[in-house]
Amino acid sequence: MTSTTPAPSLTAPHRTPRRRRAPVVLVLVLAGIGLALAGPTGLAARVVRAVGGAPAAQAVLDGPLAPCRADDILALHREPADWARTLLDPTFRLEPDDLPSDLVPVAEAGLRGGGSVRLLVIDDLRSLAAAAREDGVTLRVRSAFRSYDDQIRTFASLEALNGRDWAELSAARAGHSEHQLGTTLDFDGGNDWLAANAWRHGFVVSYPAARSPQFTCYKAEPWHVRHVGRGVARRVHESGVSLREWLWIHADEVP
Repeated sequence: MTSTTPAPSLTAPHRTPRRRRAPVVLVLVLAGIGLALAGPTGLAARVVRAVGGAPAAQAVLDGPLAPCRADDILALHREPADWARTLLDPTFRLEPDDLPSDLVPVAEAGLRGGGSVRLLVIDDLRSLAAAAREDGVTLRVRSAFRSYDDQIRTFASLEALNGRDWAELSAARAGHSEHQLGTTLDFDGGNDWLAANAWRHGFVVSYPAARSPQFTCYKAEPWHVRHVGRGVARRVHESGVSLREWLWIHADEVP
């Protein structure tokens, strides 16, 4: 069959003048400069200032949220008054002697199971326990405050049983545990109820299934709740993100 396709032109192909690309390149350059000048915000900016130019610590940052990476950088908020905004994860830690001085038994909140929490938690913990009972849910404390040395033993036992990788995904290394704050509890029972209602009483589930381990750095723990106060708990709940993600941006806004 005879082709009806026109013969190719013998003239040189048309080339777009280079000057037409200049505006695009300029826009990209200016955008890059703008991002560089903007820099990280919230806790990310504080980390940059805190670590100066130390390469190991500087590498923690990767965009707005640090990746899950084992390190031992002191938490930026570690005073007793910072209980609601202290961010602890595989990177950020407390010192062994960062201990609350106002621990009281969880029994003061009408709960069984033993352990202690800071006095400032008791009123909301009592409210949480009472609301659960009204809904037919029984909460029993499995674990509350744990010291640095307690956490050494906890982590070591998990590592001995299941290996290092499993332990690091399932528990915090000593100094990195929220239990050392004295505002955190592990419960037996009531997981679904806690997910739906803990925030109403000033607690958040630190490692929710929808955000773990990608954003929280640990496996989901529906039994692990931390007291942050009713205002912060509401904001975290409404944000739909984990406490770690929320504090990374908003820690400096917490009174």
